[in-house]
Amino acid sequence: MYQSSTEEITGSEASESGQTCARSGLKGTTASSFCPASVSSALSYQSSYVHTPSSSHAPCQPGMTSAAETQHDAATTMTGLVSSSDSCSVRYPGGTPRFRRTPGSAGPTGTTGSSVSTIAGASVIVAVVEGRGLARGEIGMASVDLKCPELVLSQFADTGTYAKVITRIHILMPVEILMPDTSSEKGKGTKLFKLITENFPGVTLTAIQRKYYNEKKGLEYIQQLCAPEFNTVLMEVQAKYYCLATAAALLKYLEFIQSSFYAAKSLKVIFKGSEQTAMIDSASAANLELVVNNRDHRSEYTLLGVLNHTKTPGGARRLRSNILEPLLDVDTINTRLDAIQELLQNEDLFFGLKNAIGQFLDIDRLLSVLVQIPKQETVQAAEAKITHVIQLKHTLDLVPQLRMVLKTCSTALLKAYSTTLEDNRFDVILEQIKTVVNYDTSYIKGSLNMRTQKCYAVRPNINEFLDIARRVYTEIVDDISGLVNKLGEKYGLPLRTSFSTTRGFFIQMKLDGVVLPDGSLPTEFIKVTKQKNSYGFTTADLMKMNGRCDEALREIFHMSYVVICQLLTTIHEHIHCLYKLSDTVSMLDMLLSLANACTISDYVVGKKPLSPNLPKLFGH
Repeated sequence: MYQSSTEEITGSEASESGQTCARSGLKGTTASSFCPASVSSALSYQSSYVHTPSSSHAPCQPGMTSAAETQHDAATTMTGLVSSSDSCSVRYPGGTPRFRRTPGSAGPTGTTGSSVSTIAGASVIVAVVEGRGLARGEIGMASVDLKCPELVLSQFADTGTYAKVITRIHILMPVEILMPDTSSEKGKGTKLFKLITENFPGVTLTAIQRKYYNEKKGLEYIQQLCAPEFNTVLMEVQAKYYCLATAAALLKYLEFIQSSFYAAKSLKVIFKGSEQTAMIDSASAANLELVVNNRDHRSEYTLLGVLNHTKTPGGARRLRSNILEPLLDVDTINTRLDAIQELLQNEDLFFGLKNAIGQFLDIDRLLSVLVQIPKQETVQAAEAKITHVIQLKHTLDLVPQLRMVLKTCSTALLKAYSTTLEDNRFDVILEQIKTVVNYDTSYIKGSLNMRTQKCYAVRPNINEFLDIARRVYTEIVDDISGLVNKLGEKYGLPLRTSFSTTRGFFIQMKLDGVVLPDGSLPTEFIKVTKQKNSYGFTTADLMKMNGRCDEALREIFHMSYVVICQLLTTIHEHIHCLYKLSDTVSMLDMLLSLANACTISDYVVGKKPLSPNLPKLFGH
C-alpha cells in the first residue's frame, strides 16, 4: 500500500468553508434552502429517505433515477405534505413570532434557541399528535434521530398540564417538531400547541396536514422497515393508533427532506413506555442542574458533568438518558450495581474494558449510514460509503479484544454482554469484508491519511482498471513531491509538500533562519498565505497537478464504490448484529464511567448514600 510522507495541515488551513444539508433534488432549489434550517445546521452526515409501499415514486437503483421525474414528484408531494397555513408559528428568543416556512423556502438561520435545541450535534425530529373529542389527552409520539437508525414510538395519557409530553421532548432535544395543521388552525392553537411553542422557542415547529397522520400507513411503514430482531414491536403497537399515526407523518416527512432511503428490514423500531422509569419534569431537571448548569450552560458542574467519564458518544447518550429517566426496577438497578462493584474490585477487567471501549467509534451513527442507500450516485456518496466500510472493519476488528476482556467476568450483566459478543455474525461480516478490503486498511485520523486509506482500500486484482487508476494517482503524487523538491533547489529555499482538505497539495516554508532574495517570495509562487512563522503557497503547475490528482481520485472512488456496494449487499443480512454491539458498548461505557467516578471520588456502590459533598456541587 502506498504510504504518503506529505505533511498534513490542520486548523485554519484545513477548515471547511461550511457544510450544507443533503441535496433534495428539487429543481431550482439549493440544498440549504430546501432543508429545515434547524436540521441543516445540525447535520453533517447523510440523512434518511423512507419509502412507503403506496408511494407513486418508488426509488430506483442509484444512477437510474430520472432527475426531472424525481424533482417534479418531490416538489408536488411536498407542496401537499406541509401545510402552508400561516397560523403555525415559531417563536425565536429576542424577536417577534415568525411563521414556519415550508422546506422549499429559505428559512431563518443562526437563531439562538433554548438549551434543548442548541446541544451540539442535535439531530432528532419528533412528531406529536393528540386525540380529539373524548380522546383528548391521549398523546402519540414518534421520533427519529437522523444519526441513529432507530424509530422510537410512544403513546400515553397525559394530564391537562401536558407534563409528560413536555418532559419527553426535553429529553429528546429535537431540532424540529411536527404537529397536525389542525392543532394551530386560524391562529387558535390548541393548549398543547401553545405549551410546546412556549417551552421550546428555539425549535422549528412544522405543521403537517392531518391526513398524513394515518395509522394504517404507519403500520405499513413499520412492517416494511423494521429489522427482524425487533418484529415483536408490531404486537405492541398494532392497537396504538396515535403513535402509528405519528410514525406515518414523521416518515412521510423524512421522505422528502433527505438524500437517501432506508433499506428494507433495516430499522430498529421500539415502543417506549414509562412504567419502568421515573418521570422528572423539565423544571425539576433544570432546578437540580441534572444536565445543564443554570449559571453557565458550558459548565460541567452538573450531575451529568460529575459522572460523565464516558469514552464513546453512545455511552454519553445512555448516561444522559438514565439521569433524566432513572430506572424504577430494583432488580435491574441491583444488577447494574453488581457489575460496577466487580469493575471496582477487578483492576484488570476495569482497565482492559477502558482500553477496549475507548477505541470504538459512534456505532449508532455508523449503522445509520450503512442501512441507507443514496438516491443518486455522486463522488461524495461513493467516498462516504468507502469510509463507512473502513469504519465498519475497524469496529469489528475490536470485537475479539472486547470479547477476550469479558471472558473473566463473573456478574450476571457482564456475562450477558459477553454472551452477546459470541454472536458468530461479527466474524462472518469481518471475513466477508476482508475478501474485498485490504487487511492493513484501518481507520486513522487525518484527512490525507484517510484519503490514502480509501484510495487503496479495495484489494488489488479485483478490478484491473482500478489498479491502473491507483498507479496513475501514485505517479501524480510522486510528481508533486518531485516538483516541490526542484523548486526548493532552484531558489535555495527549505520547501516542503503539505496537504489540507481545502487546498489539496500545496507548498509550505518555515521562516526560521530563512533569508528571502530581495526580501520577497519569487513571483512564481501564488496564493500566498502566512501563518505565524510559515508561508503557504502554490504554483500554476502544482494547481494543474492537483486537478489531475482529483480526477484520478474520482475514478478510483467510483470504481471502488461499485465493489463496495456489492460487498454491502452480501453482508446486509447480517448487519443487524451491530444493534446488539451498539447496546453492549454503550452500556459498558456507562458502567465504566460510573465506576470511574467512584475511583476518583468517595462515592460508594450499594444502598449507602452518595458522598455528602455531592449536594454542595449543586449549591443545595
